[in-house]
Amino acid sequence: MTVLLSDEQAGIVALPLGPLAVSACAGSGKTRTAVHRLAAMRRLYEGRGIVALLSFSNVAVDTFSKEYGTLLRDMPVIGRSATVEIDTMDGFITTNILRPHGHRVMKCPRAPFLVDGTEPFLNSFTVWDGSRPRPTTEIDFACDGANFKFLIGKNKAELPANWAAPAVASLGKTGAYTHNAGRYWVLRVLREKPFVLRALARRYPHILVDEAQDIGPEHQAVLELLIEAGSQLSLIGDPHQGIFDFARAKGAFLKAYSDRADIAARSLTVNYRSLPGIVSVANRLIGARDTAARVTTTERPSAFYMPYKAASRDAALDSFRSLLVAAGVDPAKGVVLCRSNDLTAEWRGEMYAQGVGVVRCLAEAAISRERRDFLRAYQQTCLGLMGLLAPKHGSLAIDLARPADETMRLLRQRIWAFVRDPVSGLPAATLVADTGWHSALKARVTGLIAVLGAEFGLQAAENLGQRLAKKQLANAPLLAAPILTAAAEPSFRTSTVHRVKGESLDAVLYVAKKSHVRALLDGTDTEDGRIGYVALTRAKDLFVLAVPDTALHAFEPELQASGLVRA
Repeated sequence: MTVLLSDEQAGIVALPLGPLAVSACAGSGKTRTAVHRLAAMRRLYEGRGIVALLSFSNVAVDTFSKEYGTLLRDMPVIGRSATVEIDTMDGFITTNILRPHGHRVMKCPRAPFLVDGTEPFLNSFTVWDGSRPRPTTEIDFACDGANFKFLIGKNKAELPANWAAPAVASLGKTGAYTHNAGRYWVLRVLREKPFVLRALARRYPHILVDEAQDIGPEHQAVLELLIEAGSQLSLIGDPHQGIFDFARAKGAFLKAYSDRADIAARSLTVNYRSLPGIVSVANRLIGARDTAARVTTTERPSAFYMPYKAASRDAALDSFRSLLVAAGVDPAKGVVLCRSNDLTAEWRGEMYAQGVGVVRCLAEAAISRERRDFLRAYQQTCLGLMGLLAPKHGSLAIDLARPADETMRLLRQRIWAFVRDPVSGLPAATLVADTGWHSALKARVTGLIAVLGAEFGLQAAENLGQRLAKKQLANAPLLAAPILTAAAEPSFRTSTVHRVKGESLDAVLYVAKKSHVRALLDGTDTEDGRIGYVALTRAKDLFVLAVPDTALHAFEPELQASGLVRA
């Protein structure tokens, strides 16, 4: 089936081969445009290299791969289509730079491997922060021109290079790296081993990056080096949707790249996702003139605000459900979005971030199981068990992921059985956390460790009691039990805004705190403002902003001026 492109989209796809920057509004068919542009680049390029399409999530990569495959089936043969590569940005640099060449600068005798910071062998790698030793894996890296800044802690305090660099080098000699350290080592390879950079630019003469607003300084530095070495770079994204401040990705590179003299700058300004009322609110918030492709036959508003009381979550959800019915939207398709993990957990009825260390891992495993996310439940249980076993078993999680013999397969089955059984295995998350759940957990996990020792020769760590302490467990269930009545309404999907980025949702309830409302109304100059904008522009048919009732009076004139209607 042939997919028709709009005039804007077709104009971008038909451009001559060369560097390009596309600023795309929400819902503008960015994925379709990127895939068709990729096919056009492959057709136009006659060299021996590879045309790469990069993005920032596995979901996006899967979507691009499927749509590109479908496009190829519907088009005449265009030559060496196998010379197109679709990957995440981190996957691209890991596969092409870090794994094959990282050892050259890390001075390790093996291919580098990723760690998440919980592996027991990491306990001996620390760095002095001026007051106490901190895990080396907590070091963050900020690209500062040709140099690096080493940061640590929630406040990103800068570490002196003569403290941080030796600690990073010491860990690097084992081959271990964190996500943040991986980019540091990649840049070291490209800067210190120029033959790698030259080879990479020859192999990838044309690179197209989707979601380019998510390019942070470290990824930008990699791309700039490739440009200097001869690669031609094309970017497509929306600067208003840069919501990863923790990675210092604010859309700045996309905006600056568009202004370069040798770059073809284009825009996508038609929203195919949202009803006109939602697009109108978005335009007023960011000062844009995007248009809505959809039309509506009714005068009914599609963008609302409503007050809510923090202690009356169910009442707010009932109001949202009523708005869904009035708008003709299936209530099962309504989604509740929040700014943060703790607020999301609260609106799901969960207790967020319960326990410490091993107990936190097992608490998250129990919650994940009740939500039927069995893989995460298993993974968190494995992490918890690693903290209860002797340090010599530090590679257990890796061994279980790819069991090489029957013993490992049987061990994995034993752990899976523990995860799935709330009666005699991992206790139910609906038990009170600091009493019933913890006492059952301690007894059952201690028993499991004994079984693993007897059947598989695994040695327990010292001080199991301390490792299973009930610190920071609340006197409430980890997960609120549902009210089981015949007339009970199905619960809404509840998520952080970050997790739905890129999705189209039928209806959205964005639960905001006072500061979030202020940021949304102020536009997209701040991360919270951009997060609110992303929440708004996910909605196709209905958007509802939930405002704390104590702040409604102060905000109401501005809410109405933005085009939102009180529900």
